[in-house]
Amino acid sequence: MSTRLGKLIPILGGVVAIAWASTAWSQTLTDTQGEPEGYAAAAADKEEKIDPLPPLGYFDETADGVKNWFNKHDLYISSGLSTAFQWSFNNPYDFKIPYRTLDNWHSRYFVGLWQLALGYNTNPDMNEFGGLVRFDTGRISRKIKADWNGSGIVPDTDWEHDEAEFEEAYIMYNVPIGNGLTLKGGKFVTLLGAEVIEPWLNPTWSRGLLFDFAIPFTTTGGLATYKVNDMVSVTAGGIVGWDNVEDNNSSPSITGQIAVSPNDRAALYVNGIWGPEQTCYPNPGAVQSGCNRNKRGVVDVVGNFKLTDDLGFIMNFDYGSEDEASAVNPGRHSTWIGASGIVTYQFTKRFSSAVRGEWFSDAQGSRTGVQQDIWDVTFDFKAMLSEYIYTRVEYRHDESDKGVYTTNNPNIFLPGDDSVALEVGYYF
Repeated sequence: MSTRLGKLIPILGGVVAIAWASTAWSQTLTDTQGEPEGYAAAAADKEEKIDPLPPLGYFDETADGVKNWFNKHDLYISSGLSTAFQWSFNNPYDFKIPYRTLDNWHSRYFVGLWQLALGYNTNPDMNEFGGLVRFDTGRISRKIKADWNGSGIVPDTDWEHDEAEFEEAYIMYNVPIGNGLTLKGGKFVTLLGAEVIEPWLNPTWSRGLLFDFAIPFTTTGGLATYKVNDMVSVTAGGIVGWDNVEDNNSSPSITGQIAVSPNDRAALYVNGIWGPEQTCYPNPGAVQSGCNRNKRGVVDVVGNFKLTDDLGFIMNFDYGSEDEASAVNPGRHSTWIGASGIVTYQFTKRFSSAVRGEWFSDAQGSRTGVQQDIWDVTFDFKAMLSEYIYTRVEYRHDESDKGVYTTNNPNIFLPGDDSVALEVGYYF
Protein backbone atom coordinates (compact mmCIF):
# COMPACT_ATOMS: atom_id res chain seq x y z
CA MET A 1 0.00 0.00 0.00
CA SER A 2 2.84 2.40 0.82
CA THR A 3 4.30 1.96 -2.65
CA ARG A 4 0.97 2.81 -4.29
CA LEU A 5 0.43 5.83 -2.09
CA GLY A 6 3.99 6.91 -2.81
CA LYS A 7 3.09 7.18 -6.49
CA LEU A 8 0.19 9.45 -5.63
CA ILE A 9 2.17 11.95 -3.57
CA PRO A 10 4.14 13.43 -6.51
CA ILE A 11 0.93 13.79 -8.51
CA LEU A 12 -0.93 15.69 -5.82
CA GLY A 13 2.24 17.62 -5.03
CA GLY A 14 2.42 18.73 -8.64
CA VAL A 15 -1.22 19.77 -8.58
CA VAL A 16 -0.65 21.92 -5.52
CA ALA A 17 2.52 23.40 -7.02
CA ILE A 18 0.74 24.35 -10.23
CA ALA A 19 -2.11 25.89 -8.27
CA TRP A 20 0.37 27.95 -6.24
CA ALA A 21 2.18 29.01 -9.40
CA SER A 22 -1.10 30.02 -11.06
CA THR A 23 -2.01 32.09 -8.02
CA ALA A 24 1.42 33.76 -7.95
CA TRP A 25 1.30 34.47 -11.69
CA SER A 26 -2.15 35.99 -11.38
CA GLN A 27 -0.95 38.23 -8.52
CA THR A 28 2.05 39.30 -10.60
CA LEU A 29 -0.25 40.32 -13.43
CA THR A 30 -2.37 42.23 -10.95
CA ASP A 31 0.63 44.14 -9.64
CA THR A 32 2.02 44.98 -13.07
CA GLN A 33 -1.34 46.28 -14.21
CA GLY A 34 -1.34 48.79 -11.40
CA GLU A 35 -4.32 47.41 -9.50
CA PRO A 36 -4.74 48.47 -5.89
CA GLU A 37 -3.02 46.46 -3.19
CA GLY A 38 -5.17 44.10 -1.15
CA TYR A 39 -7.27 41.17 -2.22
CA ALA A 40 -10.66 42.88 -1.94
CA ALA A 41 -9.54 45.95 -3.85
CA ALA A 42 -7.92 43.87 -6.58
CA ALA A 43 -11.05 41.77 -6.96
CA ALA A 44 -13.25 44.85 -7.15
CA ASP A 45 -10.97 46.44 -9.74
CA LYS A 46 -10.94 43.23 -11.79
CA GLU A 47 -14.73 43.20 -11.90
CA GLU A 48 -14.75 46.79 -13.13
CA LYS A 49 -12.36 46.03 -15.99
CA ILE A 50 -14.40 43.11 -17.32
CA ASP A 51 -17.44 43.88 -19.39
CA PRO A 52 -20.46 41.60 -19.17
CA LEU A 53 -20.26 38.66 -21.55
CA PRO A 54 -21.76 39.72 -24.88
CA PRO A 55 -24.62 37.74 -26.41
CA LEU A 56 -23.66 35.51 -29.32
CA GLY A 57 -26.37 36.22 -31.84
CA TYR A 58 -29.78 35.69 -30.27
CA PHE A 59 -28.87 32.46 -28.50
CA ASP A 60 -28.33 33.92 -25.03
CA GLU A 61 -31.47 36.05 -25.16
CA THR A 62 -33.55 33.10 -26.38
CA ALA A 63 -32.19 30.84 -23.63
CA ASP A 64 -33.01 33.47 -21.01
CA GLY A 65 -36.53 33.82 -22.37
CA VAL A 66 -37.15 30.07 -22.33
CA LYS A 67 -35.85 29.70 -18.77
CA ASN A 68 -37.95 32.61 -17.52
CA TRP A 69 -41.15 31.23 -19.09
CA PHE A 70 -40.59 27.84 -17.47
CA ASN A 71 -39.77 29.35 -14.08
CA LYS A 72 -42.98 31.39 -14.08
CA HIS A 73 -44.97 28.15 -14.41
CA ASP A 74 -43.04 26.21 -11.71
CA LEU A 75 -41.31 24.27 -14.46
CA TYR A 76 -37.62 23.59 -14.98
CA ILE A 77 -35.65 23.36 -18.20
CA SER A 78 -31.97 23.00 -18.95
CA SER A 79 -29.98 21.97 -21.98
CA GLY A 80 -26.38 21.42 -22.93
CA LEU A 81 -24.26 20.39 -25.88
CA SER A 82 -20.65 19.23 -25.96
CA THR A 83 -18.76 18.74 -29.24
CA ALA A 84 -15.07 17.94 -29.37
CA PHE A 85 -12.06 16.88 -31.39
CA GLN A 86 -9.35 14.78 -29.73
CA TRP A 87 -5.94 13.56 -30.84
CA SER A 88 -3.75 10.91 -29.21
CA PHE A 89 -0.02 11.17 -29.92
CA ASN A 90 0.14 7.36 -29.86
CA ASN A 91 -2.08 7.41 -32.97
CA PRO A 92 -3.91 4.18 -31.99
CA TYR A 93 -4.76 1.98 -34.95
CA ASP A 94 -8.36 1.45 -33.83
CA PHE A 95 -8.96 5.19 -33.15
CA LYS A 96 -9.69 4.51 -29.47
CA ILE A 97 -7.67 5.49 -26.39
CA PRO A 98 -7.62 2.64 -23.84
CA TYR A 99 -8.92 3.14 -20.31
CA ARG A 100 -10.93 6.21 -21.21
CA THR A 101 -14.65 5.43 -20.98
CA LEU A 102 -16.72 8.48 -21.96
CA ASP A 103 -14.08 10.30 -24.03
CA ASN A 104 -11.84 7.71 -25.69
CA TRP A 105 -12.09 8.71 -29.37
CA HIS A 106 -8.95 9.54 -31.34
CA SER A 107 -8.74 11.70 -34.48
CA ARG A 108 -12.47 12.29 -34.50
CA TYR A 109 -14.77 15.28 -34.28
CA PHE A 110 -17.87 14.12 -32.49
CA VAL A 111 -20.98 15.16 -30.60
CA GLY A 112 -20.20 13.85 -27.17
CA LEU A 113 -23.47 14.75 -25.50
CA TRP A 114 -26.65 16.70 -26.14
CA GLN A 115 -29.00 16.87 -23.21
CA LEU A 116 -32.49 18.19 -22.50
CA ALA A 117 -33.84 18.18 -18.96
CA LEU A 118 -37.48 18.97 -18.07
CA GLY A 119 -38.83 19.10 -14.57
CA TYR A 120 -41.66 20.21 -12.36
CA ASN A 121 -41.20 21.65 -8.88
CA THR A 122 -37.69 20.25 -8.68
CA ASN A 123 -37.23 21.75 -5.17
CA PRO A 124 -40.64 20.99 -3.66
CA ASP A 125 -41.83 22.62 -0.47
CA MET A 126 -43.38 20.65 2.34
CA ASN A 127 -46.15 18.29 1.29
CA GLU A 128 -45.52 18.81 -2.42
CA PHE A 129 -44.56 16.63 -5.41
CA GLY A 130 -41.90 17.24 -8.03
CA GLY A 131 -40.08 15.37 -10.75
CA LEU A 132 -37.40 15.45 -13.43
CA VAL A 133 -36.62 13.76 -16.75
CA ARG A 134 -33.14 14.11 -18.25
CA PHE A 135 -32.72 12.84 -21.83
CA ASP A 136 -29.30 12.32 -23.45
CA THR A 137 -28.12 11.60 -26.96
CA GLY A 138 -24.65 11.45 -28.51
CA ARG A 139 -21.71 9.12 -28.05
CA ILE A 140 -21.56 9.58 -24.29
CA SER A 141 -25.18 8.43 -23.95
CA ARG A 142 -24.21 5.02 -25.31
CA LYS A 143 -21.36 4.75 -22.81
CA ILE A 144 -23.57 5.40 -19.79
CA LYS A 145 -26.45 3.12 -20.81
CA ALA A 146 -28.13 1.22 -18.06
CA ASP A 147 -29.09 -2.45 -18.29
CA TRP A 148 -32.79 -2.06 -19.01
CA ASN A 149 -33.71 -5.76 -19.10
CA GLY A 150 -31.50 -7.18 -16.37
CA SER A 151 -29.62 -9.51 -18.69
CA GLY A 152 -26.22 -8.04 -17.92
CA ILE A 153 -25.63 -7.50 -21.64
CA VAL A 154 -25.44 -3.94 -23.01
CA PRO A 155 -26.22 -3.34 -25.80
CA ASP A 156 -28.79 -6.09 -26.07
CA THR A 157 -31.80 -4.50 -27.73
CA ASP A 158 -32.30 -1.78 -30.32
CA TRP A 159 -33.02 0.71 -27.54
CA GLU A 160 -29.84 -0.14 -25.67
CA HIS A 161 -27.81 0.06 -28.86
CA ASP A 162 -29.02 3.50 -29.93
CA GLU A 163 -27.25 6.71 -28.90
CA ALA A 164 -30.14 7.73 -26.66
CA GLU A 165 -30.68 7.32 -22.94
CA PHE A 166 -32.86 8.62 -20.14
CA GLU A 167 -30.07 9.54 -17.76
CA GLU A 168 -32.62 10.37 -15.06
CA ALA A 169 -36.36 9.96 -14.69
CA TYR A 170 -37.76 10.28 -11.18
CA ILE A 171 -40.49 11.73 -9.00
CA MET A 172 -40.00 13.25 -5.56
CA TYR A 173 -42.09 14.24 -2.56
CA ASN A 174 -41.19 16.42 0.41
CA VAL A 175 -42.82 14.96 3.52
CA PRO A 176 -43.62 17.54 6.25
CA ILE A 177 -41.57 15.80 8.94
CA GLY A 178 -39.10 17.79 11.04
CA ASN A 179 -36.82 19.85 8.83
CA GLY A 180 -38.06 18.04 5.74
CA LEU A 181 -37.88 14.45 4.48
CA THR A 182 -37.52 14.22 0.70
CA LEU A 183 -38.44 10.95 -1.01
CA LYS A 184 -37.20 10.16 -4.52
CA GLY A 185 -38.11 7.21 -6.73
CA GLY A 186 -37.01 6.25 -10.24
CA LYS A 187 -33.73 6.36 -12.14
CA PHE A 188 -31.11 8.90 -11.03
CA VAL A 189 -27.37 9.52 -11.13
CA THR A 190 -25.23 7.94 -8.44
CA LEU A 191 -24.54 9.66 -5.14
CA LEU A 192 -20.87 8.79 -5.48
CA GLY A 193 -18.05 10.69 -7.16
CA ALA A 194 -16.64 14.19 -7.60
CA GLU A 195 -17.43 14.41 -11.33
CA VAL A 196 -20.65 14.10 -13.32
CA ILE A 197 -21.72 12.88 -16.75
CA GLU A 198 -22.22 16.35 -18.25
CA PRO A 199 -18.89 17.77 -19.56
CA TRP A 200 -19.99 21.39 -19.07
CA LEU A 201 -20.44 20.85 -15.33
CA ASN A 202 -16.95 19.43 -14.76
CA PRO A 203 -13.69 21.35 -14.26
CA THR A 204 -12.04 19.24 -17.00
CA TRP A 205 -13.38 18.04 -20.33
CA SER A 206 -12.44 14.39 -19.86
CA ARG A 207 -13.71 12.37 -16.95
CA GLY A 208 -11.17 10.86 -14.58
CA LEU A 209 -10.23 7.29 -13.77
CA LEU A 210 -12.28 7.21 -10.56
CA PHE A 211 -15.40 8.30 -12.41
CA ASP A 212 -14.81 5.72 -15.15
CA PHE A 213 -13.90 2.67 -13.08
CA ALA A 214 -14.50 3.08 -9.33
CA ILE A 215 -18.22 3.90 -9.18
CA PRO A 216 -21.48 3.45 -11.11
CA PHE A 217 -22.97 6.07 -13.44
CA THR A 218 -26.64 5.69 -12.49
CA THR A 219 -28.85 3.75 -10.10
CA THR A 220 -32.57 2.91 -10.02
CA GLY A 221 -34.64 2.62 -6.87
CA GLY A 222 -35.72 4.84 -4.01
CA LEU A 223 -33.94 7.39 -1.80
CA ALA A 224 -34.88 9.25 1.35
CA THR A 225 -33.03 12.44 2.34
CA TYR A 226 -33.45 14.10 5.72
CA LYS A 227 -32.12 17.56 6.50
CA VAL A 228 -30.75 17.30 10.02
CA ASN A 229 -29.93 21.00 10.19
CA ASP A 230 -28.54 23.76 7.99
CA MET A 231 -25.16 21.99 7.83
CA VAL A 232 -25.93 18.26 7.74
CA SER A 233 -28.17 16.02 5.63
CA VAL A 234 -28.43 12.23 5.45
CA THR A 235 -29.55 10.10 2.48
CA ALA A 236 -30.26 6.37 2.35
CA GLY A 237 -32.12 4.07 0.01
CA GLY A 238 -32.53 0.76 -1.74
CA ILE A 239 -31.54 0.34 -5.41
CA VAL A 240 -31.35 -2.41 -8.02
CA GLY A 241 -27.67 -1.78 -8.48
CA TRP A 242 -24.95 -0.45 -10.75
CA ASP A 243 -26.30 0.96 -13.99
CA ASN A 244 -29.39 -1.23 -13.91
CA VAL A 245 -33.06 -0.42 -14.49
CA GLU A 246 -34.20 -4.03 -14.18
CA ASP A 247 -32.27 -5.87 -11.47
CA ASN A 248 -29.70 -8.35 -12.80
CA ASN A 249 -30.25 -10.69 -9.85
CA SER A 250 -32.84 -11.21 -7.14
CA SER A 251 -31.14 -9.19 -4.39
CA PRO A 252 -31.17 -5.37 -4.07
CA SER A 253 -28.34 -3.11 -3.01
CA ILE A 254 -28.22 -0.14 -0.65
CA THR A 255 -26.67 3.30 -1.03
CA GLY A 256 -26.32 6.35 1.15
CA GLN A 257 -24.67 9.67 1.84
CA ILE A 258 -23.74 11.95 4.73
CA ALA A 259 -23.30 15.54 3.55
CA VAL A 260 -21.71 18.22 5.75
CA SER A 261 -21.46 21.84 4.62
CA PRO A 262 -20.56 24.24 7.46
CA ASN A 263 -20.52 27.23 5.07
CA ASP A 264 -20.56 28.13 1.38
CA ARG A 265 -16.80 27.52 1.09
CA ALA A 266 -16.55 23.91 2.25
CA ALA A 267 -18.52 20.71 1.74
CA LEU A 268 -17.70 17.11 2.60
CA TYR A 269 -19.59 14.06 1.35
CA VAL A 270 -19.19 10.49 2.59
CA ASN A 271 -20.95 8.14 0.17
CA GLY A 272 -21.38 4.41 -0.07
CA ILE A 273 -22.95 1.59 -2.06
CA TRP A 274 -23.12 -2.11 -1.13
CA GLY A 275 -24.88 -5.23 -2.34
CA PRO A 276 -24.78 -8.11 -4.84
CA GLU A 277 -24.13 -6.88 -8.38
CA GLN A 278 -23.16 -9.99 -10.33
CA THR A 279 -25.61 -11.05 -13.02
CA CYS A 280 -27.74 -14.18 -12.74
CA TYR A 281 -27.86 -15.00 -16.44
CA PRO A 282 -29.97 -15.94 -18.32
CA ASN A 283 -32.59 -15.58 -15.58
CA PRO A 284 -31.94 -12.51 -13.37
CA GLY A 285 -34.68 -13.63 -10.97
CA ALA A 286 -33.22 -17.06 -10.40
CA VAL A 287 -31.95 -17.97 -6.95
CA GLN A 288 -28.29 -18.73 -7.56
CA SER A 289 -25.66 -18.80 -4.86
CA GLY A 290 -22.88 -16.71 -6.37
CA CYS A 291 -24.68 -13.88 -8.12
CA ASN A 292 -26.86 -13.16 -5.10
CA ARG A 293 -24.29 -13.91 -2.40
CA ASN A 294 -21.20 -12.10 -3.69
CA LYS A 295 -21.20 -8.45 -2.63
CA ARG A 296 -19.73 -5.34 -4.25
CA GLY A 297 -19.16 -2.22 -2.19
CA VAL A 298 -17.53 1.21 -2.45
CA VAL A 299 -16.72 3.87 0.12
CA ASP A 300 -16.45 7.25 -1.58
CA VAL A 301 -15.29 10.53 0.00
CA VAL A 302 -15.60 13.87 -1.78
CA GLY A 303 -14.45 17.27 -0.54
CA ASN A 304 -15.16 20.57 -2.27
CA PHE A 305 -13.34 23.63 -0.95
CA LYS A 306 -13.31 27.25 -2.06
CA LEU A 307 -9.93 28.44 -0.81
CA THR A 308 -10.36 32.00 -2.11
CA ASP A 309 -12.91 33.72 -4.31
CA ASP A 310 -10.96 32.43 -7.33
CA LEU A 311 -9.09 29.33 -6.16
CA GLY A 312 -10.84 26.02 -5.49
CA PHE A 313 -9.85 22.46 -4.63
CA ILE A 314 -11.79 19.21 -5.10
CA MET A 315 -10.62 15.92 -3.62
CA ASN A 316 -11.95 12.41 -4.11
CA PHE A 317 -11.05 9.07 -2.53
CA ASP A 318 -12.53 5.66 -3.37
CA TYR A 319 -12.09 2.21 -1.91
CA GLY A 320 -14.03 -0.68 -3.44
CA SER A 321 -14.18 -4.45 -3.16
CA GLU A 322 -16.12 -7.37 -4.62
CA ASP A 323 -16.33 -11.06 -3.79
CA GLU A 324 -15.05 -13.56 -6.37
CA ALA A 325 -14.49 -10.87 -9.02
CA SER A 326 -10.77 -11.14 -9.78
CA ALA A 327 -9.95 -11.02 -13.49
CA VAL A 328 -6.53 -12.66 -13.00
CA ASN A 329 -7.26 -15.16 -10.20
CA PRO A 330 -10.76 -16.64 -10.70
CA GLY A 331 -12.75 -16.93 -7.51
CA ARG A 332 -10.53 -14.51 -5.60
CA HIS A 333 -11.72 -11.41 -3.77
CA SER A 334 -10.91 -8.15 -5.58
CA THR A 335 -10.23 -4.61 -4.37
CA TRP A 336 -9.62 -1.25 -5.99
CA ILE A 337 -8.49 2.07 -4.58
CA GLY A 338 -8.00 5.54 -5.99
CA ALA A 339 -7.54 9.20 -5.16
CA SER A 340 -7.73 12.43 -7.11
CA GLY A 341 -7.24 16.14 -6.61
CA ILE A 342 -8.51 18.95 -8.83
CA VAL A 343 -7.34 22.55 -8.54
CA THR A 344 -9.49 25.20 -10.22
CA TYR A 345 -8.70 28.86 -10.79
CA GLN A 346 -10.97 31.63 -12.10
CA PHE A 347 -8.74 34.22 -13.74
CA THR A 348 -11.64 36.44 -14.80
CA LYS A 349 -15.36 36.03 -15.38
CA ARG A 350 -14.47 34.80 -18.84
CA PHE A 351 -11.35 32.63 -18.34
CA SER A 352 -10.68 29.72 -16.00
CA SER A 353 -8.37 26.73 -15.72
CA ALA A 354 -8.19 23.38 -13.95
CA VAL A 355 -5.50 20.83 -13.16
CA ARG A 356 -6.34 17.26 -12.15
CA GLY A 357 -4.02 14.57 -10.81
CA GLU A 358 -5.24 11.10 -9.97
CA TRP A 359 -4.15 7.54 -9.26
CA PHE A 360 -6.09 4.30 -9.48
CA SER A 361 -5.00 0.82 -8.44
CA ASP A 362 -6.85 -2.22 -9.79
CA ALA A 363 -5.21 -4.94 -7.75
CA GLN A 364 -7.07 -7.87 -9.33
CA GLY A 365 -8.07 -6.31 -12.66
CA SER A 366 -11.77 -6.46 -11.80
CA ARG A 367 -12.47 -2.88 -12.94
CA THR A 368 -10.12 -2.30 -15.90
CA GLY A 369 -9.55 -5.91 -16.93
CA VAL A 370 -5.81 -5.59 -16.24
CA GLN A 371 -3.91 -5.93 -12.96
CA GLN A 372 -2.36 -2.45 -12.94
CA ASP A 373 -1.69 0.87 -11.26
CA ILE A 374 -2.66 3.76 -13.50
CA TRP A 375 -2.50 7.54 -13.14
CA ASP A 376 -3.17 10.68 -15.12
CA VAL A 377 -2.46 14.41 -15.08
CA THR A 378 -4.84 16.73 -16.94
CA PHE A 379 -4.61 20.46 -17.75
CA ASP A 380 -7.62 22.47 -18.96
CA PHE A 381 -8.14 26.07 -20.03
CA LYS A 382 -11.72 27.31 -20.55
CA ALA A 383 -13.04 30.48 -22.16
CA MET A 384 -16.65 31.69 -22.07
CA LEU A 385 -17.56 33.11 -25.48
CA SER A 386 -20.88 34.36 -24.14
CA GLU A 387 -23.04 33.75 -21.11
CA TYR A 388 -23.85 30.18 -22.18
CA ILE A 389 -21.37 29.31 -24.96
CA TYR A 390 -17.85 28.16 -24.17
CA THR A 391 -14.73 26.57 -25.59
CA ARG A 392 -12.06 24.57 -23.81
CA VAL A 393 -8.67 23.06 -24.61
CA GLU A 394 -7.22 20.10 -22.71
CA TYR A 395 -3.92 18.28 -22.47
CA ARG A 396 -3.85 14.90 -20.70
CA HIS A 397 -1.15 12.37 -19.88
CA ASP A 398 -2.05 8.80 -18.83
CA GLU A 399 0.47 6.30 -17.46
CA SER A 400 0.25 2.64 -16.39
CA ASP A 401 2.79 0.29 -14.84
CA LYS A 402 1.91 -2.09 -17.67
CA GLY A 403 2.26 -1.66 -21.43
CA VAL A 404 -1.44 -1.23 -22.21
CA TYR A 405 -1.80 1.76 -24.56
CA THR A 406 -2.25 0.97 -28.25
CA THR A 407 -0.28 2.57 -31.07
CA ASN A 408 -0.56 2.65 -34.87
CA ASN A 409 0.91 -0.87 -34.80
CA PRO A 410 -1.52 -3.41 -33.27
CA ASN A 411 1.45 -5.42 -31.97
CA ILE A 412 3.14 -2.57 -30.11
CA PHE A 413 1.92 -1.25 -26.76
CA LEU A 414 3.22 1.61 -24.65
CA PRO A 415 2.94 2.34 -20.90
CA GLY A 416 1.62 5.86 -21.48
CA ASP A 417 -0.54 8.05 -23.69
CA ASP A 418 -0.65 11.79 -24.36
CA SER A 419 -3.68 13.48 -25.86
CA VAL A 420 -5.05 16.93 -26.64
CA ALA A 421 -8.67 17.91 -27.08
CA LEU A 422 -10.66 20.95 -28.15
CA GLU A 423 -14.26 21.28 -26.96
CA VAL A 424 -17.00 23.72 -28.00
CA GLY A 425 -20.38 23.67 -26.34
CA TYR A 426 -23.20 25.45 -24.59
CA TYR A 427 -25.36 25.00 -21.52
CA PHE A 428 -28.18 26.88 -19.87
